[in-house]
Amino acid sequence: MQAKGAGLTVKISWSWASSAADTFSSELGILSKSRPRLLTSWSFRKVPPGTNGGITFWGTMAGFLGAFIIAVTSVLLLPFCSVGPTSMTGKLFSHNQPGFEGGRGWSLLEKLAWVVAATIWGGIGSLLDSALGGWFQASVVDARTGKVVEGSGGTKVLLAGSHDKKDGNTSRRIESGIGFLDNNAVNILMAFVMSIGGMLLASFIWSVPFSTIFE
Repeated sequence: MQAKGAGLTVKISWSWASSAADTFSSELGILSKSRPRLLTSWSFRKVPPGTNGGITFWGTMAGFLGAFIIAVTSVLLLPFCSVGPTSMTGKLFSHNQPGFEGGRGWSLLEKLAWVVAATIWGGIGSLLDSALGGWFQASVVDARTGKVVEGSGGTKVLLAGSHDKKDGNTSRRIESGIGFLDNNAVNILMAFVMSIGGMLLASFIWSVPFSTIFE
């Protein structure tokens, strides 16, 4: 299924699927009644809602739903090559054959495979974002309320300057993460990894050359 700009199409579509999955899992997963568990913890321990790297079952399912919506939308809007007319012998011209038969045409089967692959890839992107956040982004918890403190605009939350008025002790603690990246950097890194990985996966499934990203 080689086509001009196919690599760029995969990069953009599957990156959006990952981003949508991350957004859905974050915004809807926090509504889960069960406490999230830290994906990067060997014991899979429970953490406060909003902790970077914390996941729940329903939050994960919401992520896959977000990726599915993008996948279906892309199938409806992208100009996929259709399975073309047949020759006088009743056979399809080679370039109009379905993709799984060596051509460039997108039959219902190829489009279904696209939706499934993009949905799974987007869901994996959401889990990757959680893992990166759990490892590299510090989750700061207010010791008095037990709630996660979020930085303005996705920036880092500082521990310094937050002290209890009674005993002077720092009222914030780090629940997880080393604080190497902020939320914005984690999102960018996830999108980059999933974009490149998506193009490599597409080149394997649909024989889309990686070089078509530059066409």
